[in-house]
Amino acid sequence: MHADRPALAPAHPLRAAIIDLDGTLVDTLGDFVAVLQHTLADMGCNPIEIARVDRGFVEMTVGKGTEDLLRRSLAHAWGLPDDAAEAVEAVPEAWRHYEPHYLRLNGQHADVFPGVAEGLAQLTALGLPLACLTNKPTAFAEQLLARKGLRAHFAHVFGGDAFARKKPDPLPLVKTCEALGVSPMQTLMVGDSSNDAQAARAAGCEVLLVRYGYNHGHPIEAVPALAHVDRLDQVDWAGLFRP
Repeated sequence: MHADRPALAPAHPLRAAIIDLDGTLVDTLGDFVAVLQHTLADMGCNPIEIARVDRGFVEMTVGKGTEDLLRRSLAHAWGLPDDAAEAVEAVPEAWRHYEPHYLRLNGQHADVFPGVAEGLAQLTALGLPLACLTNKPTAFAEQLLARKGLRAHFAHVFGGDAFARKKPDPLPLVKTCEALGVSPMQTLMVGDSSNDAQAARAAGCEVLLVRYGYNHGHPIEAVPALAHVDRLDQVDWAGLFRP
């Protein structure tokens, strides 16, 4: 981090990092809004219903997987409770519209956050094994990282469909650590939300959180972490991963 900031002190030596995607590496809210609005139009929603699923709504909603996002978006557009049976039952049809729209638009309305490319370059220069772990479907994650020039930094990319459960369950982190060849206690989770922190704590990983992401409208500083940072290139990665 900046020279006037204290050095970070993980409980155990760190050997690898797992990094979240949406809200941590790339600002994807614009993609979600565009794809969801196309999906709602295909589902026969009227302009007023479609307009309800805007950037503010998506920022409060995204992060728990596509099925959750579709269900809640449908319910919000229709003015129903999140768990309304009508919305739940419509998710498979919505997914059939959503997938081709996402593959077509993925990355067109998204921007890499400031400091991300530089921060990843710093981590890569240290020779650390890195994985990207997201609740976004793996195919969407791979495509987005490639389109934004970030894919080469990662040994593995795992999406919400890669394992039996999604974050905030610890299983994806445990399995990703196995793929990286390290134990959870040797691994840093870098994320933007309580989902990432909860999964990291349950798996036994350290967690570092960015301040600029999507935490469902709650202040990220209230979530315990090794550090809360403004940019990934402001972290003293060499000091953090010192043997």
